[in-house]
Amino acid sequence: MSKISLNIVFGKRNQPDECKCGDETQLKNCDGVCPLPEIKPTRIKFIDRELRKLDVNLNGLDVSFPLNVIPDAIYEAIVNTLEGTRDTDEKIRKLYEDTLMKPTVSTQNATGIFPVNSAKKLVRLTLTDKALEDAILELEGAELSFQGRPFNETIEERIELYQKLMLDDSKIDRFRFGAVEMYGDVTYQNIQRDPRVSLNFFWTQAAAPESQSYQLNCIAEIVPPGDPFFRYMRIMRRLFSSRLLDLRGTEDYICAYKFWVCESKEKSLTEKAGYSKF
Repeated sequence: MSKISLNIVFGKRNQPDECKCGDETQLKNCDGVCPLPEIKPTRIKFIDRELRKLDVNLNGLDVSFPLNVIPDAIYEAIVNTLEGTRDTDEKIRKLYEDTLMKPTVSTQNATGIFPVNSAKKLVRLTLTDKALEDAILELEGAELSFQGRPFNETIEERIELYQKLMLDDSKIDRFRFGAVEMYGDVTYQNIQRDPRVSLNFFWTQAAAPESQSYQLNCIAEIVPPGDPFFRYMRIMRRLFSSRLLDLRGTEDYICAYKFWVCESKEKSLTEKAGYSKF
């Protein structure tokens, strides 16, 4: 059987004596392939919570997207993650093992052979901007109090801090999730080019339907270090981490993400009455 080799070059091939890279000094070394033109960074121009829409400048073009709330099934499952769990070890195990807050984030991979890149991200519910500004110093003080002490000795305090944040529904922003970018690799680069992402959630529960699945299509907003939202998400990402993670040469996370929910699609499996034939 013969082997077929597939070579794909992303760019525009020019004539042998023609170079459009913009640098005539490279003409003699040019292989006839020029890189794709630089794409303008995407930015969110306006968020209208009343009219439920996002105005985004997407590669130089103004586009409006719908803005929707986090589905109740996901929201309530996250808020009640530790409900009914009394033992500390069980609470930690539930936070570590539960897939609910670890969706697959899919982005458009314009520079790769395959058009989609997927990565697991730890996401959290976020406070509103006003609640964040009011609470960030207290939260950072609480995190600072954990330092220098064994992780096991601070578990109860960490859980108490997390549950305290989830208590007041009016302080939680129902339109978005938060996450951090650890490495600045493909997901980060893709979002810089195109902020349209899909978050695929899956988790199991005791009540029917036991297997829950949702696809949330979102607009990702990049938040730089120093911003109160970034500082909040840094705390949320490290709150239940008992070990230091290798950030591949960077001292801190690259950025934080606000995943603004545009549309949701339920993909849960539903049971059918009757008996299986198999």
